[in-house]
Amino acid sequence: MPRTAYRASLVVVLAATAAIAVANAVTFPRGLGYDALAHRTYADILIHHGRIPSSSESQEFHTPPGFYAIAGAAEVAAKQLGAAHPWQVARALNVAWVLGTAILTLLIARMLFPREPALHVAAVVFLAFVPVVLKLASMFHPEALSLFASTLALYLAVRMFTRRSFGWRAALLLGGALGAAQLVRGFNLWLVPIVLAGFAAAALGGLLSPRKALSSTLVVLAATAVVAGPWYVRQTIHYSNPLAFNRPAPNVPLWRRRPAAFYTGLGLPEVVRNPTRPQFLNEAIPTLYSDIWGDYFGYFAWTIVPLDTTSRRELEAQNVLGFVPTLLALTGAIALLRLSLRRSDRFRNPGLLVVALLPVVGLLGFLVLTVSYPSGDGDVIKAGYLLTTAPGWAIGFGYAWSRIARFGRARLLMGFVCGFALVSDLVFLLHRGPLGPL
Repeated sequence: MPRTAYRASLVVVLAATAAIAVANAVTFPRGLGYDALAHRTYADILIHHGRIPSSSESQEFHTPPGFYAIAGAAEVAAKQLGAAHPWQVARALNVAWVLGTAILTLLIARMLFPREPALHVAAVVFLAFVPVVLKLASMFHPEALSLFASTLALYLAVRMFTRRSFGWRAALLLGGALGAAQLVRGFNLWLVPIVLAGFAAAALGGLLSPRKALSSTLVVLAATAVVAGPWYVRQTIHYSNPLAFNRPAPNVPLWRRRPAAFYTGLGLPEVVRNPTRPQFLNEAIPTLYSDIWGDYFGYFAWTIVPLDTTSRRELEAQNVLGFVPTLLALTGAIALLRLSLRRSDRFRNPGLLVVALLPVVGLLGFLVLTVSYPSGDGDVIKAGYLLTTAPGWAIGFGYAWSRIARFGRARLLMGFVCGFALVSDLVFLLHRGPLGPL
C-alpha cells in the first residue's frame, strides 16, 4: 500500500469514528443505555458526597470508582462553565477514549507487523466500526474508558516485549497501567495473567534471564497491587469478597448453574430473523453475537416490542453481514495464537503472544462470570463484558485480511462482503432520533 494511501485511509477512518462518536454524544438520549441511572447515581454520590455508594444506593456498587471520578469531575466542570446538560458533556469523554483506543491498536499492530500497512488499516477499521464499540461509547457507561485503559496497558506490555525493554521503569509503568485499568473495571484483572505469560515466554525464549524475568514480574505485580490493591481490600472488608458482584451466586456447583443449551444453542432461525430480546434467551453464542453486531437488549436502536419493520430489517442485516467479519476475526485470532507458539520460533515474540492471548483469556473470564452468576433475563451475557478484548480481535481480523488480500479473487469477494458490512455498520451506528426518556 502506498504511503499516501495508507495515511489517507487512517485519517478517514479516525475522522469518521470521531464524527459518529460526537454525533451520538449530542443526540443519544441521556436516560438511555445500560443501567444509565445507576451509573449517574454512583458518579453523583462519589463526587458530591465523597463516598462510594452502597449496594442499596446503586446496583453498580461493585464497580471500581475510576470512571465515576473522571466523569463526575467532568460534570462538575461542565456545570460551572454553564453547560445546559453537564452529564452529556461528561459522556462526551467517550469520544476521546474510543479515538485513543483506535490509535493504540494501530501502534500495537505496527509494532508487531511493521511492514504490513494493509493489516494496520484493517485492524483499525474493525476496532472502530464493530458496532459494540461505538454503541457503548454513546452511553454513560465505564466500558469505553475501560477499553482505553486496558488497551493502554496492552500497548505498554507489547512495547516492552517488542523492544526488549525490561528495565524497572518500564515494568513500573506497565504495573501502574494494569492497576489503573482495574480501577475502572474489575474485568481487567484478566490482563495480569496475560502479561505474566508474556514474561514466562520471554524467559523461555531466551530474551532475558529467569532472574531478570522474575524481578521485572515482581515490579509489575507490586505496582499493580499498589494502585488497585486498596479497592480489593475495601471490597473484601465491606462484602467479604474482593470481586463482589451485584447478585448472589447460586449455592450449587458451577457445572450445574447453566443448562446445556447455554453453551450449545445457536438461536436459529431467530438470530437472523429477529435478533432481539427475548429470543434465544440465555443462549450464550447467539446473544453475544447479536449484542456485538446489533442491539439485542434494546438500549440503542430500539426500546419497544414489537419492533417496526425498518428496525427489524436493520438488525437482521447487521447479524447477517457481521458473519464474515466475525469469521475473519476468529480465524485471524487463532492464527495469531498459533504463530506466537510455533515450534520453529517459539516464544521469540512475547508481545505477539500477549495480543493473541487477549481474546482467549477474555472469553474464559466472560464464561466464568456468566456461569457463576446466571440470570433469568440473560442480562449478564452482554458484549460489553468482552469489550476490552476488541484490540485482539481487531488485529486478528487485520492478520486474516492481509493474508486473504494476497489472493486476487478471494480479496475481491471478501472486500465486497466486508465493504457492504461496513456501510451497514456506519448507518446503524449513527443514532437516529429519541428512543427513550431524556
